[in-house]
Amino acid sequence: MTLLTTLRISVRLPRLFPKQIEIRDDPALRKVLVCGRQFGKTILASCAAVDAALQGRRVLYAAPTATQTNQFWDYCKTWLDMPIEAKIIHKNETDRVLQFPPTAAALAGRIRCQTAWNADTLRGGHEDLLILDEFAFMDEEAWGKVGAPMLLRTNGAAWFISTPKRRNHFFRFYQRAMRDGVRWKAWHCTSLENPHLSAEALEEITRDMTNDDYRQEILAEFLEDSGSVFHNIENCLKAAPSTPEEHPGHTIVAGIDWGRSNDYTAISVVCTDCMREVDRARFRLVDAIEQLNRVKEIVRRWGVKTLAPEQNSIGQPMIDMMNNDPAMRGVYIIPVMLSGKSKPALIRALALCFEHEDVQWIQERDEMGADVWTEELRAYEETVSEKTGVSSYSAPAGAHDDTVIARVMAYHAARVGGPAQVMDTPFWR
Repeated sequence: MTLLTTLRISVRLPRLFPKQIEIRDDPALRKVLVCGRQFGKTILASCAAVDAALQGRRVLYAAPTATQTNQFWDYCKTWLDMPIEAKIIHKNETDRVLQFPPTAAALAGRIRCQTAWNADTLRGGHEDLLILDEFAFMDEEAWGKVGAPMLLRTNGAAWFISTPKRRNHFFRFYQRAMRDGVRWKAWHCTSLENPHLSAEALEEITRDMTNDDYRQEILAEFLEDSGSVFHNIENCLKAAPSTPEEHPGHTIVAGIDWGRSNDYTAISVVCTDCMREVDRARFRLVDAIEQLNRVKEIVRRWGVKTLAPEQNSIGQPMIDMMNNDPAMRGVYIIPVMLSGKSKPALIRALALCFEHEDVQWIQERDEMGADVWTEELRAYEETVSEKTGVSSYSAPAGAHDDTVIARVMAYHAARVGGPAQVMDTPFWR
């Protein structure tokens, strides 16, 4: 334990491991820390903030959301509980400020903790140390237009800490620090370097990660701004079309992506006992009634128990038609609205399915040796906004992704199962 003393009140800080100490003690005024999950960046930032405040420096810690600032604030309060209880350090819980008293050896230090999703909320005042945590997920202006001017008065220090988010502004800061190495300095810190992280904890946080997620979140790698979403595709294309007679008593589910104007309607049918795609259909230029009839025929033929149709656009009218059709009685229908919030999780789930080879899918080549369903998987891409760091998923411009979404829906239906497993309230007939 490190022991610091102010006004005869002992403050105990956690023992940092060597790489954390190296970062804390380095004299660089601009420190860029590229960190994997659970490296210990928040503990390091909290220790640095308390150290600086005890030396009479003004510290501002900022992160994009309140949830992210909670851990830092709780660490500081816990470590400083004795002087806070003794009224030596004044705590303002509403504004999240810890005000230190001046001493003979130091001016009055201060720690302020604030959210920074909107960079303008940070404006005002001056700082001696500015810590921008999860900087890759902030607006770049949090530094250039707001943060940097705060340090002019004292030539203060700034820390930029984050897990990577593709190659956005945080990547450029890292490159600058790598080139400089004196005033600006960079550290690359993987999750594996934390000696306190158990193998069990590491397994827990990596279990549901795709290969790209593991490289970015654990190995702290800067991935390309866009790229293929689905990998290991060839090893997951070993299913052949089959017949209902080959799956007696098995649970069959299906996913639907509805066609609009010139788009295709695509249906993927999966046996959850065999974990393989057993049938699929793709068609276009048919009206709503004909689409419904084709869905009903697949449901009847396979005895589909759970159906996950896309709810967007024309999806809801089609779902209403299915729920009012006696032929669909007994089918558990889970409408899925693809939104900016729900779509990434559903896409990543299917990507993880391919990496783990959890389901085998059908591949049927045409006379040219191609399979549309496979080609759409290969072409499907993730694009990351340079400004916001937010990922979006789609087919390349001018291409289709109907079959991808149908399989996303089918895999979702397979994971969800029947009524007892579903948290939402879908239609049950």
